[in-house]
Amino acid sequence: MFLSVSPYVKLIPRAMSPSSSLESFLLFLWISVICGGLAQAELMKKDNCTNYELVFERVYSVPGDAAMLNSTLLSPDVFNFTAVPFNITWFSTKTGQEMRNETGRVLVLQETLWFLNTTMDDNGEYFAIVRTPSQCYMQSIMLVMKLPEAGECGRPMKAHTSLTKDVADRVNCLLGGYVEKLDSYGISSSVKWYKGCDPILEDSGSQTFQDRNKLAFHMVKTEDSGIYTCTLTFALDGVTVTVSETIEAMVTDKYSLPPQVHEPQKEMIKKVIGSNFTKRCLVFVPGAGIPFDDVIWLVESKVMFHTDPSKRIYTSNLRSWTQDEPKGVWLERLLLFAELKEEDFYLNYTCRVFSSRGYPDGYFTLLPTDPNIVLPIGLVFGGVTVLFVISVTVYYVFRIDIVLCFRRAFPVLYSNKDLDGKLYDAYVAYPNPGAFGFSEEVERFALQTMPEVLEQACGYKLFIAGRDCLPGQAVVDSVDENLQASRRVLLLYTASTFIKERHTSSTSSNNNNITKTGEEVDQIESRTSEGDGGVGYGGYDKAFSDTRQHLECVASMSRALLEGSLKVILVELEEITPAQLALFPESVRHLRKKQGAVCWWKALQTRQKRRTWREDEERRGKDSQVSPSLSPASRFWKEIRYHMPVRGKRAVYPEKTALLNL
Repeated sequence: MFLSVSPYVKLIPRAMSPSSSLESFLLFLWISVICGGLAQAELMKKDNCTNYELVFERVYSVPGDAAMLNSTLLSPDVFNFTAVPFNITWFSTKTGQEMRNETGRVLVLQETLWFLNTTMDDNGEYFAIVRTPSQCYMQSIMLVMKLPEAGECGRPMKAHTSLTKDVADRVNCLLGGYVEKLDSYGISSSVKWYKGCDPILEDSGSQTFQDRNKLAFHMVKTEDSGIYTCTLTFALDGVTVTVSETIEAMVTDKYSLPPQVHEPQKEMIKKVIGSNFTKRCLVFVPGAGIPFDDVIWLVESKVMFHTDPSKRIYTSNLRSWTQDEPKGVWLERLLLFAELKEEDFYLNYTCRVFSSRGYPDGYFTLLPTDPNIVLPIGLVFGGVTVLFVISVTVYYVFRIDIVLCFRRAFPVLYSNKDLDGKLYDAYVAYPNPGAFGFSEEVERFALQTMPEVLEQACGYKLFIAGRDCLPGQAVVDSVDENLQASRRVLLLYTASTFIKERHTSSTSSNNNNITKTGEEVDQIESRTSEGDGGVGYGGYDKAFSDTRQHLECVASMSRALLEGSLKVILVELEEITPAQLALFPESVRHLRKKQGAVCWWKALQTRQKRRTWREDEERRGKDSQVSPSLSPASRFWKEIRYHMPVRGKRAVYPEKTALLNL
C-alpha cells in the first residue's frame, strides 16, 4: 500500500519546537555510539586476530545474581601463556566498548569477566581479546538474561537429572566452575540447598552435603522427586554476591550405577611376535534394566571401529548378559590380533566405557616376550651340576693321583723338609720278633720291601728299629729320640698285633692274612717302667707284652692324638674282621675311623689276580711284567706316598722301577 500526495496539496514547513531539538540530539548520540562500535569492530578486523568463535556453552543468569564469563584462550593449546607476555581486554559486542571495572557491578580479572549484580541490559555477547608481542586471539561468550518465572523459587533455566530409587544417589550443583575459580583466588564460598522454596538443612535425615556442590541421598525415595536449587554465596571486590542453579530431579525405578571395568586393569602382557592374540574388555554395570552404555577399544587414543575379521586388528560386537546377584549387566567386547607385529608392542590398548555415570577405563600394554633363558639356564645349571658331580667323583677316585701329580709338577710350592731339623721321613713301627703279630713275612716287608720302594725308588729316609738302632741304646731312649726325629710314623699291624694270647686262637682263621697266628707267644720277660707311665689308651697295659712295640704305639698315639705333633700312618697288613677290630685299642680304632688305613692285603689280592692273568698270558707266549704292587706307581704305594711328607726339592723318581718280586 502506497501513500500518495495530491499535487494540489502544498507542503508547508513547520517551525521546529524545543522538543524536536532534544530528539534530534539523542538521535545523534545514538548514531555516534553505533558508529563507534562499528569502528571498534573494524579495528579488531585490522588486527587480524585469530577468532575462536562463540563458545558453545551459554551463561544463564537472572537479574540480581552474579555471572562469570570465563575465556578459554589461556590454554597451552592456544599459546604458551606461561612464557609469552600477554594482556587481555574484554569488549561488549552490543556497545563495542571495552569492559572496565565498575564497583559493585563489573570486575575484570584476566581471562574472567565478572558481573556482580546483573541486569536485563547485560544480556548479549562479550568477547575477549588476548594480545601477545606477535599474535592476537579472540573469543566470544554469550550471557543470557531471563526473568524468574512467577510463583517459582527456582531459576527459569533448569538442568535435569534422574535419581535411582532405593539406592544411594546424589544431585550435582552445576556451579563447580565458580567454586574452582574462587578457590584459585583464595576466596571462600558456601553453598545452600533448597527444595522448591524450602531450605535443606545439612545432614537432615536422608540427605547430606558433599564437597559444597553435591547433595547426597542415603536412600532415594519416591518423594525425593522435585526442584532443587543450589545457591553459592561469596564476597568479591568487597561485595557479597550470590549465584544459583536449579536442577529438576526425577526418581526412576530403572537405574545403572557407575560401570566397573574388570578387565583389563593396568596389565603388562608379553607375547611372541607373529602369534595371534585376543584380549577382552569386561565391564559390569550395577543396576536394574538395560544400561545405555557402550564399550570401545582405543589404541593410543585412536578408536578401533573395525569389526571385520578380515582385518589384522579388529574388535568383536558388544555382548551383554544379566546377572541377578549382585544385580546388573555384564558387557564384553573383544580386541583381536590376527598376527602380532613389531609395531603393536609398547603401546597402550585402552578399554573405555561411555556412560552417563562416567567414563571409566582400563588398559594393557603389549610387550615382546623375553628371550627363552629357561632352557639355557637349565642347560648351564645341569652342566655345572654334572661337572660338579664328575669333579667330585674324579677327585674322590683319583684324589691321590691328582695330589701326587701336583706335588711332582710344582715342587717349588712346597718348602724343603730337610730344613726342619728332622732326620727321618718316617719311623717304621712293626711287630718285632717275639711280639704278638710277628712273622717272617712282616719282618721281610718292614726290612726289605719298604726300604726298596720308599728309600731306593722314592727317595724317603726311614728309621727301622731292627736295622737302624744303635747297639746298647736303651729302648725308651731309642724310641723317644727317633720318634722325635721323624716326620711320620708307619704303624704296621696284623689282626693279632694288638690282641693278647688268649685271643689268638679266635683270630687266626683269616684267609688273606700274611701270617698264621695260631702259634703261642711267650710272655715278655720284663717291662720298662718308664714306658708305662701315666698314659692309658684303651688298655695298652693289658694288650701289650712287648716293651718296644708298646712304647712305639703309646708314644706315637700320644703325639698324634693328644699333641698333634706327629702323623701316624696305619698300614694294615692283613684283612681285619669286625670282631677282631673290636679287640683293638680304642685309640687305634679312633684313628682308623678318622683317617683310614693303607691296606697291603688289598694290593696282594690285586697282585694275585694279575698273577693269574700273567700266567694265562705266559701260556700264550707273552712276556710278563713286574708286579704292580711293588712299583711306586701301584695303588698301595701311592697311598703311602700321599700320606708321607712332601719334599719341596727332590729328585724325580721313576714310576715303574722293577723291584724284586716276593
